[in-house]
Amino acid sequence: MKSIWIAAAVMAALAASPASAMNPVTIADQGSFMAGGTVVTAPGAYGGNTNPLNRAGQTLHGDHAYVFYQIPAQSHNTALVFLHGYGQSGKTWETTPDGRDGFQNIFLEKGYKTYIADQPRRGRAGRSTGPQTIDAVPDDQLWYNNFRIGQWPQKFDNVQVRDDAVWRDQFFRQMTPDTGAYDEAVISDAMKAVFDKAGDGVFITHSQGGGPGWRTAIKSSHVKGIIALEPGTFFFS
Repeated sequence: MKSIWIAAAVMAALAASPASAMNPVTIADQGSFMAGGTVVTAPGAYGGNTNPLNRAGQTLHGDHAYVFYQIPAQSHNTALVFLHGYGQSGKTWETTPDGRDGFQNIFLEKGYKTYIADQPRRGRAGRSTGPQTIDAVPDDQLWYNNFRIGQWPQKFDNVQVRDDAVWRDQFFRQMTPDTGAYDEAVISDAMKAVFDKAGDGVFITHSQGGGPGWRTAIKSSHVKGIIALEPGTFFFS
């Protein structure tokens, strides 16, 4: 029942008109951590730093999630864990490109513990155990259209963003590439480790995060509900 109420609050937050700064919130604890991941060891024996180009025996820690969390004083027992979509990082849930409070602030103000994740091989969790070529290609207009803001340069009617150069600049600059292959098993393993740390909570996912969200729920009994916004990946029919 609590997850249903949270879902209603999410929908209300989406429909809310732009507001001024959030009300003051007393934060009892905040911080960040890495969760999950793997370790790869190069063949051979580590021989010290006499030859820094010699990788023998050296290790690589990667494929973890990065999480920034805030816990308000007198918080609800239920945590809210947020996972972004394709081309995004945890920035999705922070201040919006046009300067409004994002879900992070909205739900902190309502007394919820918030855990904002960057999925493995993305953003601040960019250390991948698999190689990836990152191309620098002009694609701003593709993102504008894919996020259904409009058909560049027009904006759809009733889209709740300011149509100005400052907003567009902020929106385009929050895009971030994959540093390794997209792998739902890798992501859900890491997000299970996030819930191991956060405890019981509701998993709020967007777009590409949908598939890893449901996989995480299968792996973790701490996932007490899922709110999948525009899920773009499925592993069931």
